[in-house]
Amino acid sequence: MKLALKRALIALMIGISTLSLPLNAIAVEFDQKEVDQERFVAIAVPRAFGHTLVVVEQVSDSRPCWSESGSQPIIVDPLLLNFDFTGICGRATDSNGYSVRMAGKDLALSHALSVQSTPNDILLVAQSRADVYAPPIIIGRTYGFTNGFAKIILEPGWRLTKRVYQGKTLGHIYFTNDSPAF
Repeated sequence: MKLALKRALIALMIGISTLSLPLNAIAVEFDQKEVDQERFVAIAVPRAFGHTLVVVEQVSDSRPCWSESGSQPIIVDPLLLNFDFTGICGRATDSNGYSVRMAGKDLALSHALSVQSTPNDILLVAQSRADVYAPPIIIGRTYGFTNGFAKIILEPGWRLTKRVYQGKTLGHIYFTNDSPAF
């Protein structure tokens, strides 16, 4: 029992000392790299309660990672679900794999990406984590509603880029706009 209490106190002290570090001491500066937009697709993926976001990248041309059909909305067939896509397709399924970047600033800590359904559309939005009353930033939409996989078409001014750290291109994908967040 005493050992468990000692471990808990040590963990608490480490946690408190970490919280007291100045934020600029742990801040990391990232850059961005332009990518071929045709090699990526942002998909609204159906779940039990609405849709979620998945970004697929065509890494190799040996097999297609997805196909598209129709319009308003464009239906996506995620072909990568039918084969071992290692080295062929990249996939980002959560905030570890994608985030928002505006006016050269990484907004991963201040804004969360989410997919929101309306009766006639599915929207990709960035919502402020600090101000729940701030209006969401609309990044893309499907231009129609479906219960299936749908392509998210980015709004004017938005594009995909890759995160760069100390000159090295990482797998993390940015939804990028050169305008400042409002």
